Amino acid sequence: MDPALRSMIDTFLKILRTYSAIEKKPKELGTGDLLYVSEIHTISIIGQHPEINMTKLADMSGVTKGAISQIVKRLISKRYVARYKTRNNKEINLRLSDKGYIVFQGHEAFEKEMFFFAEKIFENATPAERDLVKRLFDVILDNTKKILETF
Repeated sequence: MDPALRSMIDTFLKILRTYSAIEKKPKELGTGDLLYVSEIHTISIIGQHPEINMTKLADMSGVTKGAISQIVKRLISKRYVARYKTRNNKEINLRLSDKGYIVFQGHEAFEKEMFFFAEKIFENATPAERDLVKRLFDVILDNTKKILETF
């Protein structure tokens, strides 16, 4: 294998491992409780889409209904999310509790900092560099989906 290609792959794998480690480590966002990234992201989606239903939440989270159901159960038991039935009693919607809103605001502040960092990198890149990175991300995502389908 070409040494330059090997170096790029190694760097990319380090990024993935770092992100994986970040994903596994619980965080505290102003309530005194440690929450996993999956829980924080779920709170964030509910905060951005008040009165969301479970199906749409699963869709937006990129996980199955069963997986999102387990996350939501934990968040309800920790009192971050409230579940309620719509007027027609056919659908269950979700909303944040006051405690959930604190986490939502903390996560929004964190993302604002992260996006500021990304924005500075983006501003300093040429249009050709931006295009190349976008194309690489698209290829990586497409291939990752194909690999996941084989498991």
